[in-house]
Amino acid sequence: MKKIVAFSGSNNPDSINEKLVKSLINRYSEYDIRFIDLKKFDAPIYSQEIQSSGIPKQIQDLYQIFEESEGFIIASPEHNGLPSAFLKNIIDWLSVITQRFFNNKPVLLLSTSPGATGAKTHLGILAKLVPLWGGILKGTYSLSSFNENFDTSTNSILKEEERKLIDNRFKSFIGEGTELKSNKVVVQNYFKAFQSGDLEGVLNLFHPSCYIVSVKEEERPTEQLHGIYRTREEAKQFLENIVNLFETKDFTVDTLYEAEGNVVVSKGAFSHLVKSSGKLFNSNWVQWCLVEDGMIKEYRFYEDSAALLEASNIELVEQ
Repeated sequence: MKKIVAFSGSNNPDSINEKLVKSLINRYSEYDIRFIDLKKFDAPIYSQEIQSSGIPKQIQDLYQIFEESEGFIIASPEHNGLPSAFLKNIIDWLSVITQRFFNNKPVLLLSTSPGATGAKTHLGILAKLVPLWGGILKGTYSLSSFNENFDTSTNSILKEEERKLIDNRFKSFIGEGTELKSNKVVVQNYFKAFQSGDLEGVLNLFHPSCYIVSVKEEERPTEQLHGIYRTREEAKQFLENIVNLFETKDFTVDTLYEAEGNVVVSKGAFSHLVKSSGKLFNSNWVQWCLVEDGMIKEYRFYEDSAALLEASNIELVEQ
C-alpha cells in the first residue's frame, strides 16, 4: 500500500495520541506513511450558516489529501467517552463534501490515555461510524496507561506484547496479516476449545492483560476457584483450578449474543463431577465477555455456587 495518511484527532500540542501515531510511523518507516497535522487544517465550528458561504479552504485542501491517499491511520483521543470535538468538527466538514470521504479505503484506529482503558470506549463508537464514512475498518488498537507503557525519550511502546499487538493490527491494515475475527466468533472459538479439552487453545484466546471474574469479584487464595484472576498467566491458574476440581461430563451453550461495545453474552448449562466428593455439580451458567484485539480482555462467569457447595460436601458415614 502506498500513500498512507496518519493523523491524530487532537488539537493538543503535546498530544499523547499524536506521540502514539508518530511512533507507529517510525516503527514502519519502510512504508510510505505521511503524518498530517490536523491542527493546520482547523476550521470554524460547523454550521449551516457558515457552510452557505462556502466550504473553508483548509477543509478542501484536506479532502484533496484524502482523495490522493490509499489508507488512513487515526489516533483518536477520548473526551468523556466520545471522540474529541476537534475531530468531530473536521469530520462534519469533510462529510459536507461527501458522506463517504474515506472512499472505500482501509482505516486503522488507534487510541491511548493515561488511564487503564486506553480510551477504548470511544473506539467502539468510531468503529461503527467508519463504514458510514466510506472506510473499511481493518482493526483497532488501544494502549492503556500511556505514562507507564510508553517511552517518550525513544518514542516507542515499552512492552513487547503490546508491540506484537500493534504489529498484528498494522499487518492486517496493509493486507499482510489475518483479518480480525468478529467478537462472536472469538467467543465461539473459546467454547469450542473448552469443550474439546484444548486448554492451550483456551488460554491463547485470553488477552495478555485479561481480567477474569469467576462468580465473585474479590481476591482469592491461589487454589480457590471463585474470585479474581489477572493477566493470561493467572488465566492459566483459572483453567488449572477447573481441571483439578472437576471432570466435565456435559457443557452446553444455549444462547450466544453479540451486544454493543464489543461485548458478547452467552448462557447455557453444565454437569461437572466434583473429584473430591464424586458428586455431580449441575448448574446453569451465564458468561459475559469483552473482546479486544481478537481476544477476551474481560471475562465474567456466573454459576450456582450453592449447588457447588452441596456437591462438594462429603457425607460422613457412621461406623
